[in-house]
Amino acid sequence: MRTIFEDVIEKSNKDDDRQGRGFTIALWLVALLSLGGAYGAYHYIKNRKPEVPPPPPVSVQDDSQVSRTINQFNSFVKTGNWEEAQKMLSREGQSRLIEEKLSLRDSLLGDKKNAQLAEASLTPSQSHTPSTARIDCAYIFLDNSNKIVPITIVLEDGRLLVNSW
Repeated sequence: MRTIFEDVIEKSNKDDDRQGRGFTIALWLVALLSLGGAYGAYHYIKNRKPEVPPPPPVSVQDDSQVSRTINQFNSFVKTGNWEEAQKMLSREGQSRLIEEKLSLRDSLLGDKKNAQLAEASLTPSQSHTPSTARIDCAYIFLDNSNKIVPITIVLEDGRLLVNSW
């Protein structure tokens, strides 16, 4: 036989189950969201791409940067794009052209200014000072003659520019 007290305890247990059911569901949702968030963070960290390192600072001591600059200048000379080649001159190079009263083509190629250029390449001869880099360039013409021109590079306004030839 059951007593009144047992009925009251049984009824309060049933009431607790109804009220606690929503709390239990909320706790399960929080736990599942925590697991999903932890997996998402792990997946993001594991699969993210590394940051691209910043480019090295511009320097006349870096042979690859100097070679790249001279090759770009030589490609403009070879294709006959003298305006772009002249944009790669330093202030001192620009003033040299004004003093000589010559175009870049006349000043650079000299007596071979009318000959067709077949190849413009770097030679292994190079030297450095703290503020300049010098590399000899070989200009080969279609008539199989060649001309060696020493090109000096300087750092001006954060760019490597052709200073003298």
